Amino acid sequence: MSAAGRAKRLLGPMKGVLLALVIVLAIIGGLYLYSGVWPPLVVVESNSMQHSDTRSYIGVIDTGDLVILKKVTSFSQVRPYLDSVPDDYVTYSEYGDVVIYRPFGSYERTPIIHRALCKVEYNATGGGFDVPALAALPESMWEIKGGSQNWYNIKGTLVLSGIGFNGVQVRINFTTMLNNFANTHIPPHGGLITLGDNNRGIIDQNSLMGICWQPVMEEWLNGVARGEIPWFGLIKLYFSGQASQVPIPSNSQTNLLISLVLIIGVPIAIDVTTLVLERRGVDVGARLRKALHLPPRKEKPKEDVEKSAPSSKKSGRPPSGAKKGGKGKK
Repeated sequence: MSAAGRAKRLLGPMKGVLLALVIVLAIIGGLYLYSGVWPPLVVVESNSMQHSDTRSYIGVIDTGDLVILKKVTSFSQVRPYLDSVPDDYVTYSEYGDVVIYRPFGSYERTPIIHRALCKVEYNATGGGFDVPALAALPESMWEIKGGSQNWYNIKGTLVLSGIGFNGVQVRINFTTMLNNFANTHIPPHGGLITLGDNNRGIIDQNSLMGICWQPVMEEWLNGVARGEIPWFGLIKLYFSGQASQVPIPSNSQTNLLISLVLIIGVPIAIDVTTLVLERRGVDVGARLRKALHLPPRKEKPKEDVEKSAPSSKKSGRPPSGAKKGGKGKK
């Protein structure tokens, strides 16, 4: 067998692996080009965004989902919950965008993936906080405790009603936030107030949560969530040992197992079926091309047997049936 033939024989079984690798790299490259950040996917490691404690749903961020990021560079690219109520802007089954941010801007802490509830601006003149989105909301949705019913220069507690899929009450205690700024000698600043859908209305900026008591600044943002690959992040949680530390919906595990069986099993079943049919003389490719109304595959030209056979002239042997010598006897 020639060297080319041996190489072709060795590479044959590797074609499927190489094709799969090319497809994976193309998908990852496409995600990176779309996302603008690396990595373009994050694994959800808690149940803080789930809309159920026992079941996962497509279109909701659940434990073990892979979430696709989209890079943002300013708050103008983020639609918080309160800003989205008037025009019904919804992502992941609730109003507003879901953001991924680094608490206090730290690269050493695990990023948080929670919904942007509202944007607040520090009012340097009055010493309180402005929440402009309140101006477009009915007053039945909000109330100021410890101050006048104004959306600007709030120093007391903003109480929001009917928030999220479970219609909870949310309290933003600006008094405590201002005291924390004063006690830590950090200049007050505005930013995003964030909330996990499943955190019972307790914002990240609540000091008792221990997440990030300051409003999230622009430079702390990694991006906004713009899609999901459900269940497949569970693989990472199982290998890292985190699966035993977080509640995982039982249907997520079942759906992951079914997906893996289909992804791995279907190509194998197709190959085996094709091999069996070909051994029985059924040309699967020809039938498929006929069903799709495609022209038949052109066959390779057969080698000329006569050319490859040794010539009688070159061999020096007489043709079959010929006699040696001159004329035969009469």
